[in-house]
Amino acid sequence: MKYITKRPQPQALIAWTRTRSEDDEQATTWTYDDMPGGVRESVKRSLIAEQGGLCCYTGRRIILETSHIEHLKPQAACVGHEDTDYNNLLAAYPSSAPNTPGCPYGAHRKANWHEPELFVHPRRQDCEVRFRYRDTGKIVPTNPADTAAATTIRQLGLDHAQLEQMRKAAIYAAIYDEELTKPQAQRLLAAMDQRDGQGQFHEFCFVLKQACEKYLKRFE
Repeated sequence: MKYITKRPQPQALIAWTRTRSEDDEQATTWTYDDMPGGVRESVKRSLIAEQGGLCCYTGRRIILETSHIEHLKPQAACVGHEDTDYNNLLAAYPSSAPNTPGCPYGAHRKANWHEPELFVHPRRQDCEVRFRYRDTGKIVPTNPADTAAATTIRQLGLDHAQLEQMRKAAIYAAIYDEELTKPQAQRLLAAMDQRDGQGQFHEFCFVLKQACEKYLKRFE
């Protein structure tokens, strides 16, 4: 899981919320479900950009067509206008288009789960160090006694076999298929914290960062 630094909310959302809040008849009743499609698309584009093109929970590559707007605090638990608060919105895999198959991990698996004290989420600055990734793609709490990390893995299905296999494939493609030299591994490690020319992070960058650090120890 990669830490997400929120950027300013898009102007389309600002304008829409201002219009709704200034309407005496609607000031206390509007919700996310009232948000027009054009505003939602603007919000989703903004979220994908600030996340560097990665799903907020899994680190999978996402684009507009393969993602949906995720509520960090589930809509079912939101009060007032929390479900339209930009700080509560993230972009996640998969799409919200009709007939999109359910996903057994990530946002779909999380659903309406809401136990804030047990949720290690991507808006927490320590989220990247709370999980460890093995070269097999397996994820475990960094601290075996970290109940919140273990609960998050379980509730979001971050240990699902499909996701583990994707992480393993990313590690081997980047590091082991053609074993890197020390300088190559150092360059790859440095790149994991950087966006590319299109503003995107490398898919599963937080996983590859740990794999690079482990790989470089063989040169010590």
